[in-house]
Amino acid sequence: MSTQHGHDHENHETFDVHGMLLFGGEPLYFSHLPMFRHPAHRFQVLMEVDFRPEVREAVRRDMTGDDIHTFVPEAFDILELDPDSPGPARTSIAGTVFRGHFERGGRPLVKNVAAEVKRVAFFRRLEPRARHDDDAPLAYLCFGRAGALHLAHEITARPDFDQILEVRLVPGTVRHEPEPPQPRDVLRQDFLTPVAVTFGRVDTPGRRLVAGDRAEGVFFLGVSRIGERRFTAEVEVVREVYMETGDLT
Repeated sequence: MSTQHGHDHENHETFDVHGMLLFGGEPLYFSHLPMFRHPAHRFQVLMEVDFRPEVREAVRRDMTGDDIHTFVPEAFDILELDPDSPGPARTSIAGTVFRGHFERGGRPLVKNVAAEVKRVAFFRRLEPRARHDDDAPLAYLCFGRAGALHLAHEITARPDFDQILEVRLVPGTVRHEPEPPQPRDVLRQDFLTPVAVTFGRVDTPGRRLVAGDRAEGVFFLGVSRIGERRFTAEVEVVREVYMETGDLT
């Protein structure tokens, strides 16, 4: 079951049922389903998770189709997932795995299971009063294991969109800027912590990356996008896992 905490639900604004998109394979991931209109859900969160073996295999077998999968947890305070929070970190989340979107006709696949939170890779509170800059470059967060990478659209300000993609880096297209003495083979590199990636198009739903796209991205490896550590590479989109605009208006 989920780890218990001594907060007594003091953060009433952030204590709620936090629905998650479940995706990946090896490993599995949760992406919190954000909503600007509700204070409890103004968070973009990406995390690596796992289940007990029989649940893990049941979920992976069911992921061979085109349906999305979601996870509906018991209510908890999402701030317990913040790596910078002074309180105890949440290490597991109890809930139910759904085939499909749990609020849009999805059906329970595995009930009353505990998802182990192995790593919170990204956690950001969204600002509801900020307005989206449609002229900004299209920006994503790249994460995953070598050969099994994902892009999550970087949510910044309303109106925005939530999107998860399966992608691969195209061999022979990687260029380091500047070229280091011994450049890493990024095609074999794991991105456990997401890195920012921008593309040469505007940041709107109509200009997003879609399945079959092949576009050059700039990958920023430092703490900011102004630093020197970066590389460019062509990204091929294998599949669009999830796309949502309505909850982020």
